[in-house]
Amino acid sequence: MKISVIGAGSWGTALASILSKKNQISWWVRREKLASQIKIKKRNTKYLTNCKLNLKNIYITTNLKVALTDADVIIVAIPSKFVEEIFTPYASILIKKTVLSAIKGVIPTKLTTPQKFFLSLSESINYGVISGPCHAEEIAKEKMSYLTISTTESTYNKKLSEVFQTNFITVKPSNDITGTEYAAIIKNIYAIIVGVSAGLGYGDNFIAVLITASTNEMKRLLSILDPKERIISQSAYLGDLLVTCYSPHSRNRKLGHTIGKGYSVENANSRMTMIAEGYNASASIYQIVKKLKLERQTNIITTAYKILHLEKDAKSEIKKLSKLLS
Repeated sequence: MKISVIGAGSWGTALASILSKKNQISWWVRREKLASQIKIKKRNTKYLTNCKLNLKNIYITTNLKVALTDADVIIVAIPSKFVEEIFTPYASILIKKTVLSAIKGVIPTKLTTPQKFFLSLSESINYGVISGPCHAEEIAKEKMSYLTISTTESTYNKKLSEVFQTNFITVKPSNDITGTEYAAIIKNIYAIIVGVSAGLGYGDNFIAVLITASTNEMKRLLSILDPKERIISQSAYLGDLLVTCYSPHSRNRKLGHTIGKGYSVENANSRMTMIAEGYNASASIYQIVKKLKLERQTNIITTAYKILHLEKDAKSEIKKLSKLLS
């Protein structure tokens, strides 16, 4: 398979690192300056300094058309807010190709998942999702990590799993594309609220109850958005939620923690070196929830929306939320 990775943030860099262990790949890096730096230093010092790259197996290009045209499998690892503007002009190139999304947000202008966006460009796209639980920073150090790859074709899923498999990466196959994609989006919102609570001084006991409630809320919402039998305790759902809520690498928890410490949302966002997808996702998912009249069934998402986008006082909102948790 001819593989292209689109995006050179920390997650895109981590995926390029994994794939280039035993595959020849193309890697689209948007900025020429960053592409040159990676070629010289053999690592992405802007986003993932500890990850040494096997450049013998990586063709770096700033030409998106080339990266897309030459690929059978296109792995997308860019922030959700840039997806529409980057891919819409190249819809015809994506026909009958495999797109694996590592995007962890909603397309904000359309209030749709990446799956719905890409299939709107061409229904012939073979779409799949890459999810965790997995942090780029641990991949950089080659710590034992897990990926979930969700596709509709089990045979093709096995081939893709083999491509990603390394001595420190275990790949779990799934056919729940919609569920794993929504879970990867929603868990970032919950991680922000966990961070806010920790920043306000709430302890482990409260955090444990909050994450338990988040798990139950995610289960309820997934069953409505995509009615399907799924075991929420599996790693693609609960595992990814836990690592995002607890890990010091979690940018969403970090954003929430900064807000909990008393910084304004605008100030907290400006202090982030990378995008916390949960911020935009909280607005998009809340609009979906509101349209479906599910606000009372999704108290944590509603709280996130109020704090992040209505500028409600974090301390007061978390106190209100604490009385609704069970």
